[in-house]
Amino acid sequence: MEIADGVREKLKQHPELYSYAVTTGGMNMGGQSNVTVEVYGYDFDVTDKYAAEVASKMRKIKGCTEVNISRTEYASEIQVDFDRKKLAENGLNLATASTFIQNRFSGAIASFYREDGDEYYIRVRYAPEFRQSLEAIEDITVYNNMGNGIKIRELGTVVERQTPPVIQRKDRERVVNVVGIVGSGAALSQIAEATKQVLETTETPAGISTTLAGTYQDQQESFGDIKLLMILIVVLVYIVMASQFESFTYPFVIMFSIPFAFTGALIGLALTKTALGLMALVGLMMLIGIVVKNGIVLIDYTILCRERGMSINQAVVAAGHSRLRPVLMTSLTAILGMIPLAIGKGEGAEMWNALGMAVAWGLSFSTLITLVLIPILYASFAHFGVWRKGRKNQM
Repeated sequence: MEIADGVREKLKQHPELYSYAVTTGGMNMGGQSNVTVEVYGYDFDVTDKYAAEVASKMRKIKGCTEVNISRTEYASEIQVDFDRKKLAENGLNLATASTFIQNRFSGAIASFYREDGDEYYIRVRYAPEFRQSLEAIEDITVYNNMGNGIKIRELGTVVERQTPPVIQRKDRERVVNVVGIVGSGAALSQIAEATKQVLETTETPAGISTTLAGTYQDQQESFGDIKLLMILIVVLVYIVMASQFESFTYPFVIMFSIPFAFTGALIGLALTKTALGLMALVGLMMLIGIVVKNGIVLIDYTILCRERGMSINQAVVAAGHSRLRPVLMTSLTAILGMIPLAIGKGEGAEMWNALGMAVAWGLSFSTLITLVLIPILYASFAHFGVWRKGRKNQM
């Protein structure tokens, strides 16, 4: 939920409404990316001062359009600090004295009134003019078991304090969030790095600890999961090809196309100035399974030609000549199918553009490399295998 500039100015004239609007809407911001600094600490004054200093520096970061602090304006609260010694001297305890004050303010149910089958509680409490000032509270009379009346001023001190309306906790610690919203055209990683520098250059008081959270933390966790998935995919693809080719060497040759696919995808993202986000990583993950098909087509037909009696070089040339057309056809269909996704301008298209760019550029680059590099690598490994086999026979 975004707050329009005109509405924001009106809300600032009423701090209590502005705090509510920022807390309920600004913290989520309708899906906008944000970098959140979580400030942990027990002392309100220290954490508030530190959070305000961090927020002031974050507002100077280029691309950070808005910075909010989760702890809203403090509310006035009247508190009574009882002297336990004086309570004991007058035959009272803390619970009894507190109950007397609560009944005078909130009221106590003395009886109920029945009318036409309905019951209405009768609540008794002081009139408003006797509970609107500190002096009036000090004049409240508390009675002990002996029926003696004692004024509140004789039992303790009535003070007015500022207390936060909401105390946020995380991991059983008090926390205040400083949330920086990433503006359009700015990269989340750049804002996060700038925020890290802000934390490094800001002196952290004793008893205060900080951590980066928000969308940035979610992104880092997602990146870690996708990296693990990529490793598992590579291992599974290798196992499948090794079982089909009945060799550990040929799958290794085919998988040389994967690094070049990643290189092509990264070059494409850099040229088009597309951020390497979550969807781009999903595209890289898709490339692992897509790019190896061209190598499989070439190597499989090369092995078939060798089984028909051709030499290694003849088999490589024949496979390249025969499988050039199928490789280009399958690659072009996949690349052209990704172009609308890569250049789309509709609603929500910016989320899918990175995926289309990564797949299209990575597949284009890897196809060109596959047609040249994979046959060369296969011929090199095959010649080495023949040489090693001949050497064993001589021994």
